[in-house]
Amino acid sequence: MTVRSALVTLSVPIALALSAAPARAQAWLPPQGEGSVSFVFSDILANNHFFGKQAVDAGRVRSETLVGDVTYGLTDRIAISASIPVVASKYTGNNISPFAAPHPQPLYPGVNPLDDGSYHAELQDFRFGLRYNLVKGRGFAFTPFVGSIVPSHGYEIFAHAAPGRDLNELQLGASAAKVFETGLPGVFVQASYSYGIVQQVLDISHNRSTVSAEIGYFVTPRVRVIGLGGGQVTHGGIDASPELGFDPIRFPVHDQITRDDFLTVGAGVAYAMSEKIDLFGSVIHALAAEQRNSHQIDRGLTFGLTWSFSTKRGNNRAIASNEKALAKCVCEKGTK
Repeated sequence: MTVRSALVTLSVPIALALSAAPARAQAWLPPQGEGSVSFVFSDILANNHFFGKQAVDAGRVRSETLVGDVTYGLTDRIAISASIPVVASKYTGNNISPFAAPHPQPLYPGVNPLDDGSYHAELQDFRFGLRYNLVKGRGFAFTPFVGSIVPSHGYEIFAHAAPGRDLNELQLGASAAKVFETGLPGVFVQASYSYGIVQQVLDISHNRSTVSAEIGYFVTPRVRVIGLGGGQVTHGGIDASPELGFDPIRFPVHDQITRDDFLTVGAGVAYAMSEKIDLFGSVIHALAAEQRNSHQIDRGLTFGLTWSFSTKRGNNRAIASNEKALAKCVCEKGTK
């Protein structure tokens, strides 16, 4: 397998599907005038809740998310992307522990409409990205990026089944990727780091660092299997605790200000139906030992389709250079 044939089918489209995950940035960019449209469906089941590092049985949260994403190559080195997810979540209390109750908790009598055991669908946050391919060649790419998360509207955050955190965020980071032509032919690796500058709430800083890593293998030129890992560390924030429920100031915004750390592992497979259409799927699990606050993902399933396109500008360029696209890029978004 040559580097060119590998890159023609390489899109690494497996999502981390993490709650509170930032927009993912890929190292490979579409050529000038080319791009992709992707639709990604995720089904996430969160079982345990965490007060700091202490797991408690506080019911189940299940989220179904559909993300629409568009990526376009302005030049061979610059690409832009935009996406918006629709999130449908439901909370089911199990009445086993005193923590297994819908929001509101004791200070707020009554049942929150979002925690009534039914699914509630909501548009979440717009995500925009700009990537610049600083280094490429010999199957290697290094791509810094800048991105933003902007709430689509002022949605409810005080609920187990809230669709998101309703916070603005600026992201800075870089991705690197390598496709091996010799030594380990058919193997590719990719890693990404981002630092998110998050809108403060109650003057509490809770910026975050997020990392993701992938290692994959082209079983055939059309089929690739991928191992996944990813995590987040929050810089600041507070630990959740039972006592927080009696704080009328911080409790209503606790999902916005708690320190949310996690580590996930998983695996996926992708199939290139053609040069323009990719299908993919993955499964992930969050490690309880690395979880701090928030909900732990028991399992997250992701399925999606990517369609690559070329504009007249891209076709004219391809005819002039007699080259095909070296990469199909999918910038998949997390939820929450």
